[in-house]
Amino acid sequence: MIYWRLAAAITFASFAVMAWLASVVCALTAPALTRRLAARHPASRAAGLFVLRLLPPAAGLFGAFAIVLPMFLWFEPSDTQESLAATLAVAGGTGALWLAHGAWRAVLAWRATRALAREWRVRGRRLAPCDISVPVFAIDETYPMVAVVGFRRPALFISERVLRACSADEVQAMILHECAHVAARDNIKRFVLRACPNVFAANRSLDTLWADAAEEAADATAARSRPDLRMDLAHALVTVARLATARHRLVPASTLYLGGSIESRVRRLLGPAEPDTAPPFPIWVASLVVVGTSAVAAVALGRALHDAIEALVAFLP
Repeated sequence: MIYWRLAAAITFASFAVMAWLASVVCALTAPALTRRLAARHPASRAAGLFVLRLLPPAAGLFGAFAIVLPMFLWFEPSDTQESLAATLAVAGGTGALWLAHGAWRAVLAWRATRALAREWRVRGRRLAPCDISVPVFAIDETYPMVAVVGFRRPALFISERVLRACSADEVQAMILHECAHVAARDNIKRFVLRACPNVFAANRSLDTLWADAAEEAADATAARSRPDLRMDLAHALVTVARLATARHRLVPASTLYLGGSIESRVRRLLGPAEPDTAPPFPIWVASLVVVGTSAVAAVALGRALHDAIEALVAFLP
């Protein structure tokens, strides 16, 4: 029992420390990185912001569960009688609480999304089949909703108010916009971000920056697929923004408009067509290289790493 309590405390404490340190680095570098990303195509900007937001929890999870825990299980004697320092217990509890809070937020988001999609499907009016794979429903909602709800089987819901206020071409443009969200798996990304621990306000602001970039990326994708509907999408966005009287809070879903300024989006749609973005930096390839290098280093330096952790644990009050 002592062995497994110590393993859990060291693992979760390592997660807390590494996630916190990575969050500090992210908070310090985020302003400069976001300024550099501002000039990129919206799709590249959204991808960069998403990876930047995931770095702190990813670094903590990888370091704790892929390096520290295996080293402990490998080198620590199973009959150890080491005492559990109060500082280590607090740090381990903090890491466990961060992970539990993120998991709870994810569960709540999943349940709320399923309940909302089920309710809207039941009382919605199925629109005529469109040339898309996502089912489209009209719903009687006060807020001018145009949203894709769901992760595994997403569905598009459009408020009756929006259908009455917009032309057929504008509705088609909005559908293309939401289909771009589906193709980019933005709802799944929102779900992942919901599960990420929020340590600093600077890191939490990345969620908003990513959401804005994702909306502009969906605009660009819709405009590229149907250049003749660029003006219609801009006009539909202005119409929906005028119909909205307050900011609407929704479970993780990709929506045409949730409040705030739409000036930059309208300017992009009315301006010259943007060229296709260059392939983004191979983040996953780079991640695999980092993971592989770290694993080799951990194996090669496993005993030294374990001894360093032992010395640190012994030093803690």
